[in-house]
Amino acid sequence: MGTFYTVKDKQLLNDRNTLFKEVGIPAILRNGFTVAPFKGSWHGEYDKSIKGFIYEFSRLTNNNHLERIDVYIINAERWIQIYLNIFKLALQLNSVLDLKELEGIKFGIPPNSLSKMRLRCDEYKGPPLFYMLFLPEHKVGFFYTKSGYEAALVRLKRLIALDMENIDDFVKSWHQLQKPNVRDWEGNPAIAGAM
Repeated sequence: MGTFYTVKDKQLLNDRNTLFKEVGIPAILRNGFTVAPFKGSWHGEYDKSIKGFIYEFSRLTNNNHLERIDVYIINAERWIQIYLNIFKLALQLNSVLDLKELEGIKFGIPPNSLSKMRLRCDEYKGPPLFYMLFLPEHKVGFFYTKSGYEAALVRLKRLIALDMENIDDFVKSWHQLQKPNVRDWEGNPAIAGAM
C-alpha cells in the first residue's frame, strides 16, 4: 500500500504565493488599493525572519480613512493570512501616494496592530469550533493525492479571488467590530484635526 501524497514546504510556499499573485493582487488593485507607499513597505519580498512573503496594500477613503491590507504567506504552514486594519487620519490627505516619503512601520505594530482583523477568522461570532469545521478558510485544505492537492489549490484560489473582489464586505465587518484610531500620517496617535 502506498503512502499519502506529500508536498515539500518550499513548494507549498511558492504555490500559495503564486496563487495570491495571480488572483489576489489584481482583485485588490481593482478595488482601489495600491501597494503601500511608505518607505520600507513590503511588496512581496521574501522575508528571511518569517521565512515567507509579505505584501502591504493601502487605500484612502473619502472620509480620510486609511485602509490597510497586510498579507503573510509563511513557510511550513497552509495559510494565506490576510489582515485588515483601518485608521482615521488626523489631517486631510489628497492621495495615499503622498505618504511615499514617510515611514509607516508604526501602523503595523502595537498599539495600532491591536485593531487589525484577520479575514475569515476574526469577524466570526460564536464558537470557534463551528467556523473551523464548516466555514471556508484561506488555507490549503487536506489532501491525500496529487490531484487532491491541486483541487485544494483551486478551491483556495477561488476563495481568495472572491474575498479580494468583495473586500468592502470585510471593511463593513471591521467597522462593526472596531472603531478607527486617529493617527497622524506616520501612525502616531493624534488628535483629530491637529498635527
